[in-house]
Amino acid sequence: MEDSNKENGKSKIHVPDDVIDGPNPNPNPDPIPPIPPIPPTPPIPPTPPVNDPNSIRVTITDTSTPIIILFGAGASGKTMTLVRLTRWLTANGYQVDPDRNFRSSDSAQYEQMCNLFMDMVNSDYAADRTHLCNFMLIKVRNHYGEPICQILEAPGEHYFDYKNPRKQFPPYITTIRNSANPKTWMFIVEKDWAPKPDDLNTQLNFPEIRREYAEKVQEMENMIRPTDRVIFTCHKADLHPGLFVAGRPNAPQFFREVKEQYPGIFTRYKNKNPITRLWRKYKFDFVIFSAGSFNNTYEGGQFYSQSEDHYPASLWKAIMKTVRGGW
Repeated sequence: MEDSNKENGKSKIHVPDDVIDGPNPNPNPDPIPPIPPIPPTPPIPPTPPVNDPNSIRVTITDTSTPIIILFGAGASGKTMTLVRLTRWLTANGYQVDPDRNFRSSDSAQYEQMCNLFMDMVNSDYAADRTHLCNFMLIKVRNHYGEPICQILEAPGEHYFDYKNPRKQFPPYITTIRNSANPKTWMFIVEKDWAPKPDDLNTQLNFPEIRREYAEKVQEMENMIRPTDRVIFTCHKADLHPGLFVAGRPNAPQFFREVKEQYPGIFTRYKNKNPITRLWRKYKFDFVIFSAGSFNNTYEGGQFYSQSEDHYPASLWKAIMKTVRGGW
């Protein structure tokens, strides 16, 4: 006998009449509006570079490892000094890495700087006026991973702006100056320093600018703690071959000329000990430095050839002397 619930060979499911024709509590329901699609979350834009140095906030997470502050005017060679020193350190078994906690954790710009730091160090082209290494804290470790020191690189205009030589230091420099870390201030000078104006038709009084920079150095010297150490480095020595003897810079002659061009910068650190001053007149090391040579390219960049190893080796020796307390 044929199953009455089968039609055309298919089973038919019986549905009770009250389910189909049962009472409707709302005979004229309002139509349910369609749910609009959720728009995709837009990507978080990168944090733009901080143009106002007074708004910069920094965090020193390691409060015991010494900090080396590279103090110099714009285009004084701080970035390329860090590049050359980093190359020498890594070639001699040291570890050099950016401190990723130094700047705000939501700063995409600083994160990018940290990610690309070693690319900049190993590049054949010169860094363009801190376009990448724009305010970083670098940590140097020995081959056991133990921290030796931290090196601060920041735009020179935060230390001295020849267009506004009386401008105050930004707050982050005060934060670092007041930190508990032992500190070494590396004051950078350059023989015959002549900054290039933005407008090439502008005539600058270079001796006056050097005098104003010397006053800015002395301003910081008066603010730092007596226990802080100092190093004076004379950069771009390769631009003065007349002061070289047998291929090496004549350090005493560089010192005499820098002392004349930057009056008063050494006065605070005269050795007043009646005995030791007989062979050590000043309580700091004066280091002659060259990061290397730079050749302009057709594309507008500069091809970089690093200096001889004795330059970063001498600088590191002076840094370690202050870090170990043998000043």
